[in-house]
This record gives sequence, structure tokens and C-alpha cells, in this order.
Amino acid sequence: MVVASANEFRIGQKKYLDMVKQDIQVFLKRGSDLFAITTVPEQQYIKFNPRWVEHMKKAEQDIKSGKITAIKSDDIWKKVADIH
Repeated sequence: MVVASANEFRIGQKKYLDMVKQDIQVFLKRGSDLFAITTVPEQQYIKFNPRWVEHMKKAEQDIKSGKITAIKSDDIWKKVADIH
């Protein structure tokens, strides 16, 4: 177990994060507060908004059926204004 001050952590972030990856408990102390530094599995921090997922599925269907608007980079703002 390692306890580092906020300043020590700021200066040596790589060192402390490498310790966490090696399953060493690392705590960050700021004043009277103590924080645990830990890894988070990817599936825990990647969450999708269901409405966004449905929007993307519809967009994929629109692309497959040819319901798209092609925009050239030189006139993108004019095309966007025309769409809305």
C-alpha cells in the first residue's frame, strides 16, 4: 500500500499509475481526504445512451437505402444550412 500527497501524485503520475496496474494499492491524500486510485474495466466506463444507439441504427439503415445527403467539404456550411 502506498499513500501519496496530491503534489507527489501530480509529479509522479506515471509511477503511481504503474503501481496500480501492478495491483499495488495507491491512495491519494489531499488535506484530510483520502482517495483510492484504481483501474476501471473498459466495460464499466463505456455506456451507450439508448436513444443514441437507435439514432445510429436508423442512420445505418438510411445509408444502406441511399437516404443520404452528400456534402463536399468546400460547401459544408451552406449544405448544413439548407438541410435545416
